Amino acid sequence: MKPTRPNVPVIDNSSDPNGEFPLAPVEYYFYLLGVASRRRDLALGAALAPTGLSTDQWRALAVIRRSQGCSMKALALYTAIDRTTLTRTVDQLVRRGYVARWTPPEDRRQVNVALTDEGEAAYLESVQLAIRSNASILDGVDSDRLREATLLFQDVLRRLTPNEALADDLVNFLRPPMR
Repeated sequence: MKPTRPNVPVIDNSSDPNGEFPLAPVEYYFYLLGVASRRRDLALGAALAPTGLSTDQWRALAVIRRSQGCSMKALALYTAIDRTTLTRTVDQLVRRGYVARWTPPEDRRQVNVALTDEGEAAYLESVQLAIRSNASILDGVDSDRLREATLLFQDVLRRLTPNEALADDLVNFLRPPMR
């Protein structure tokens, strides 16, 4: 459904020289990336509804599990969730018994988190829902195009991350480099 704005003329500010896209490809790429990311989060939230987990809670569980316990700083880095929201999210997971949180005696400023057995069970249940949701979104997408798009996203993420080691960590998502 197209929203209407009374008495406001539509101005085509497309700067795509080929007229293929509504904006120049450089701007349009990031517009689509942002909208697709948000819509995917909404779809994932709907898929996770039976578990009672929010998308941010699920993302936190997934990163904590993959890292086999991590600092809040690392959790913020890999989830791309702002620190205030992440603290609230972890508080909720701790209250539900899914995450244990502790501060090492040698550095009281650092906060670490790890999954509990209940958190592992919640993750295992929810990951199946996430996998099915992702698969349904990408159903019918050519696998070669998906691989090409994934490689493009890796390249863009590296360009957005000025520190090369950090870019490698983000692209490799807590695994040693594949290449």
